[in-house]
Amino acid sequence: MMEYEDYWKQRLTPYDIELAIMVESVTGKPCELKNGGDNFFFEADYEKHNEPEYILAIWDAIEGRTGKRLLEIKDDPERHALFVRVKFSDTQYPGIIRPTRDQSPQETFGSIYCHKLVEIRAIQVERDNAESVLQFVGNGEWEIERRPGGKAMFHFRNAAGSVYAHAPEHSYIVYIAPERFEIVDKETFEREYELR
Repeated sequence: MMEYEDYWKQRLTPYDIELAIMVESVTGKPCELKNGGDNFFFEADYEKHNEPEYILAIWDAIEGRTGKRLLEIKDDPERHALFVRVKFSDTQYPGIIRPTRDQSPQETFGSIYCHKLVEIRAIQVERDNAESVLQFVGNGEWEIERRPGGKAMFHFRNAAGSVYAHAPEHSYIVYIAPERFEIVDKETFEREYELR
C-alpha cells in the first residue's frame, strides 16, 4: 500500500515522469520531483554544463514539455540550477487501445510532408486514425480518457514491452529511420512542414 505522504505521486502523468528522466539525462544530475500542493516542483542542476547555450536548451526543453502547466521557471546561477514549478495535470489515462499482435513498422501509413524541400514521413496522433498510428510505429498502445472531451496519448513500447516515450494527441510522429521516431508538437510541426 502506498504511503500517505507519497499519495500525490499518483497525480503525476507518464509525461511528468519522462520530464524528470529527460532532465537527469541532459544534466547528468538527479532530478527529484517534490509535492507542492496543487503542483510539483524540482531543480534542474546544470553544474556540469554551466554554459548559457546549454542552460537555455534545458529551459526550452522544460517549457516545451510542460506547456501551459508551467507555473514558474527561474535560474539560480549561484547554485547552478533552474527551479521549476509545474501544475498537476487534470488528465487521466484509463482507456487503452493495443494492436491485436505486434508487427513490423509500416511507415507508408503516414503521409508525406515537406520541410525546406526535404521530404519526411509523419503521422498526426489522432484517435480517429489510431490503427494507422499503430501500423506506422509497429507497436505501442493508446490511452484514451473515457469522458466527454477526454484526451488521448500514444505510448511507444520497446521489444521488452516497456513504455519509453509518449506522444500526446494532436502531436506528430516523424519517421527518422527503421524503428526510430521523433515526437514533434503540433505548433512546431505545422510551422515547419506542409502536406505535399
